[in-house]
Amino acid sequence: MAEDTQPEAAATRVKAAAKAKSTATAKPKRQPWTFPKSTLEESILVTKSIEEKNAGNPMRAPELAKAVGFRQSDDWRFLDLVRSANQYGLVSGSGANATTALTKLGQDVVAPSSPAQRSEALLKAFRSVKEFAEVEKFYKGKRIPEDEFFLNTLTRDFNIARDRVNQFASVFTKNLEFLKAFSAGAAESEQAPQVETPTKLTTPAARIPSPESGKEPRSREFLDTCFVMMPFGQWFDRYYQEIYVPGIKDAGFEPVRADELFSTGSVVEQIWEQIAKSKVLLADLTGKNANVFYELGLAHAAIKPVVFAAAQVEDVPFDLRHLRVIIYDVREPEWAARLRKSVADYLRNAARDPEKSIPHPFRKLVDD
Repeated sequence: MAEDTQPEAAATRVKAAAKAKSTATAKPKRQPWTFPKSTLEESILVTKSIEEKNAGNPMRAPELAKAVGFRQSDDWRFLDLVRSANQYGLVSGSGANATTALTKLGQDVVAPSSPAQRSEALLKAFRSVKEFAEVEKFYKGKRIPEDEFFLNTLTRDFNIARDRVNQFASVFTKNLEFLKAFSAGAAESEQAPQVETPTKLTTPAARIPSPESGKEPRSREFLDTCFVMMPFGQWFDRYYQEIYVPGIKDAGFEPVRADELFSTGSVVEQIWEQIAKSKVLLADLTGKNANVFYELGLAHAAIKPVVFAAAQVEDVPFDLRHLRVIIYDVREPEWAARLRKSVADYLRNAARDPEKSIPHPFRKLVDD
């Protein structure tokens, strides 16, 4: 009887040893990602798509994926984006087969009753992420350094995993910059901490445009931006502040001009980033300024709709005159008021039907 049980006991010991070895060599289970991988600005694309493409009604993942620019709903980039929007509290429902709906907070961001309501909703969405709220509270009233000390603090004091701390710092600081644009006029107690940026510029200061007007920070109101390509200095700065800025806001867009980009790094890189982010663009071709035409080339390469303005039709290249062009004459009475209205009307039409503001060679790329 004892002999019969020996093979069974040996087999049991072998199985136990194999199980122990398997357990020892198994990879440790990764902790869930507790903070958004996408910035607040990027995540808002989900809420905007639901509002614009489906009148704010819930959308199934396959349709939502196409609305935000992905072919398949199981694309990991799409899944990360929707999960981030969930973590900010902007939407409910995520996954390749889920139905995603706007939350009350998401509605306040994309369809607010006032700019103040949008600003408050954005800040609340940012603070919906526990880790972001804790780090913000820690640095309240202080400047956040952009160096290894910040990363070490995140790891030591807030338990952000070492292999994730760089992405956390990047998303966190980009969120602060985004919120700053919407809270220029907010009370100090409601403002997020400031990100410390190096004073040394890679581009010489003399090469960065700095007109007399437009230096005061302007509180952002709209989510979609309109990048303005135009000469700087003298009367052009007044045209921008007194005509183009109001006209662009009348159309429901936030105006941005190159001389308003004050972050460090390459000016051209920042311009390209703003062109890529803008929904529509406005180009004043008066005087055939070389910088304006260079930026216009970037805009067409990015397949962006552009509305043209010029003091005379001769300033508009012949092969672009079939696109949306506003010709204004400063010698005519009430020319400024008419230009402002035309800018607003043309930009609205360009946003509704972008193909008519994109040259023919690039329209096929839009269709593809």
